[in-house]
Amino acid sequence: MAYIDSLFSTLGLKSFRLWRILAIFFALLNLKQLPFVWHLRIINGLIQYLPWTSKGRLDARSIGPSALFRPLILTSRTTPLECDYNLHKSNSTYFADFDIGRMHLLVCLCRPGIVKTGFDLWEKDGRKGPKGLAIMMGGVNIHFRREIKPAQAYEMWTRVLAWDRKWIYTVTHFVRKGAVKPRGWLLQPWRNHDETQTQQQYGGEEERERVIGDGGEKNEKEKRTGTHPAIFATGIAKYVAKRGRLTIPPELILQNTGLLPPKPKDHETPPISETPAVPTEGDALPTSGPAVMQDLNSNNAEEAIDTALNDTASTSERSDRGEWDWDRVERERLRGMEIAEKWNLTEGLSEMFDGDKGTALGRYWDIP
Repeated sequence: MAYIDSLFSTLGLKSFRLWRILAIFFALLNLKQLPFVWHLRIINGLIQYLPWTSKGRLDARSIGPSALFRPLILTSRTTPLECDYNLHKSNSTYFADFDIGRMHLLVCLCRPGIVKTGFDLWEKDGRKGPKGLAIMMGGVNIHFRREIKPAQAYEMWTRVLAWDRKWIYTVTHFVRKGAVKPRGWLLQPWRNHDETQTQQQYGGEEERERVIGDGGEKNEKEKRTGTHPAIFATGIAKYVAKRGRLTIPPELILQNTGLLPPKPKDHETPPISETPAVPTEGDALPTSGPAVMQDLNSNNAEEAIDTALNDTASTSERSDRGEWDWDRVERERLRGMEIAEKWNLTEGLSEMFDGDKGTALGRYWDIP
C-alpha cells in the first residue's frame, strides 16, 4: 500500500486513499447503474406493499374501482452513466426505469388478486401444481418526445390502460418533476393536507402555458393536440398472468382484487384457457366504440398516437367525479383498447423477417 501511495504521490496525487474516496463517490453518483441494483429496485417494489407494511395496510381494495385507472408516481434522476454521447439520458435506460414503475403499479394494485387467484386455482386443482401465478411481459414500446438532461429529476406516472382476455396493458409517462401535481392522493391521505396540490390539476393550463412559452412549430402542435409539455416520453407495455400453460384472464384477477364494480348479469368473465400455439381473434374482448385513430396514415400517425396516448393522462379530473359503475369502467377500458389494438399490430413485424431468403451486408464484431 505504501508503494501505491508513493506512486500516486509521484504522479502528483497525495494519497491512494483519495482515489478510493472518489471511487465511492462515483459509485454513489451512479447507484442505479451498479450491478444488481436493478434487482434491488424490483425487490423494493415487491416488499413495499406487503400486508404488514404501512403501505400494504392501505391498499387499493380500500378504495375500490375508482383506484383502477389512477397513476402511481415514482421519482428518479438521470445519473452520469445513463447518459450517451449526446449528454442526455440514453434511450436504452428508459426501459429499466419502465420496469420499476410497472412493478410498483401491479404489486400495489393487484397483489391481493394475484395471490387469491393463484391460491383458488391451486385449491381447485387438488393442491397440485404451482401455488402462485407468474406475471410475464409480452411487449413494450416507448415514444420519446424530449431529452432528459444529466442529473435532471423526473417522475414516472404509471397506470392501467386497458385489458382484454389475455393481456393487461399499462402506460407510463416520464414527466418533469414538479411540473404536474395530482388533485389528491387515494392511498396516501396524509398528503392531502397540502392545499396547493389541489389547485393544480394534471394538464393545468397555467403550467402548460408556462412550459410551452412562445412560438415554435412543435409548441403549436402541442397546443393543438393537448399533449402536456412536461412529458419527456410515453411508453406502453402488456403483461400476461400464467399458471403453467394456463392463461389467467386479467378480469378474474381484478375481480379478486376488488377493483371491479358489480358486473351485469349478462356479462361472462373470460374463461381460463391453455396457451394456443397461434394467437386467435378470441384473445381480445369486444372493443366496439368510437375509434380515436380510424384514419391512421403516414402523414398523421405521430400526431394521432400522441393525442391518443396522452389523452389517457387526462382521465384524472373525470375519474374524480361520480361513481365507477360497470359501464363507466368498461368505457374507460374500451378507450384504452383503441390504443392497445393499434400497438398490437406491430406484432406482424415478426412475419417480415426473411433471414435465410436473401443476402446480408456482413457479419461484424461487437463486445460480447
